[in-house]
Amino acid sequence: MNKKYNILFVLLVITYCTLSLCLVINKVSYSSNNIESCNNTNNNMIGDFGQINKDIKFFDVSDFAQASPNTIDIASKVYSNNVISIADSNFKISDELLSNIYSTIQSYGSSSSFYLISLTDGMSIAYNIDRGYETASSIKAPYALYIYEEMDKGNINGDSLITYEQRFYNKGTGVVKKSDFGTSFSVRDLVYYSLYESDNVAHTMLHGNYGVNGYNNFLRNLGTKQLYLTAANPWGFTSARSAALIWQEIYNFSIRSELGIEFLNILSTAKYNYFKEVMPDIPSAGKAGFASYDVVETGIVFDEKPYIGVAIANRGGNIGAYSQVLKLISYMNDIMKEYYIYLETIS
Repeated sequence: MNKKYNILFVLLVITYCTLSLCLVINKVSYSSNNIESCNNTNNNMIGDFGQINKDIKFFDVSDFAQASPNTIDIASKVYSNNVISIADSNFKISDELLSNIYSTIQSYGSSSSFYLISLTDGMSIAYNIDRGYETASSIKAPYALYIYEEMDKGNINGDSLITYEQRFYNKGTGVVKKSDFGTSFSVRDLVYYSLYESDNVAHTMLHGNYGVNGYNNFLRNLGTKQLYLTAANPWGFTSARSAALIWQEIYNFSIRSELGIEFLNILSTAKYNYFKEVMPDIPSAGKAGFASYDVVETGIVFDEKPYIGVAIANRGGNIGAYSQVLKLISYMNDIMKEYYIYLETIS
């Protein structure tokens, strides 16, 4: 009899322990589900720049940069229209390559422009660099540069929040548009999204919050003729020369400021970079754009000697404007290969 009660007692103890363990597991599971739910349903989070930032592959700008900011007078350089012009060098493009470039430009059937400037010695090669084009998403680089330089001066707090409102909605490229109205993002997040994702809503939120007066004054100080914006239009027009002035400033900003290095490295890892499509093994930073009437690529190629590169093509040619821009970028790469050989012959 005692043996039977002992067995029963043991069974009761085992049952009690099992039930207790199940309650603990359920409680932990329930708590975990609550935590996960809170993280996923908070519509007012400031964004995840910190999370995204860890994926950026930083390169040391000092490996390419001079000890002091670059002072090439891009605004004053003189070139002939409708002719491939070389300035500040006795270098000449080979006849074969020159003929191929002209053939591509003339057979395209619509407008093209390209600009190449060596950041080491100022040698430049230009074709119709003052022709105006729609900026498309390439405008996001100069406007974001203005924001980052104001952050560097202490005039803008990168952690301050901007709320996504219906007036900022844009159905184009980007991820911010998927957020609920009322979601808040830090300025730093919005700059990142506008450059890395080419996010239209992020750009319009920055433009809507900080306006155009300070930005337009920033452009005047750089000497650009295009890229100016109005309160009603966050896009505007560009030219190869104006874009080159912006990229020289991006380059200089990276030399004089840690924030400048951060800014350049965002551009170096951006999703849409046509330089990398043509030259995947050469580091580059760029901001491209698709518009109703043209395709734009602007940036810096960190080759043996870094150079600014800009290529733009109107739509309506015998091939797509995107394909024309890729061809122009490829020609810039060919030109620089010949230029490096030339430099060896005169050294």
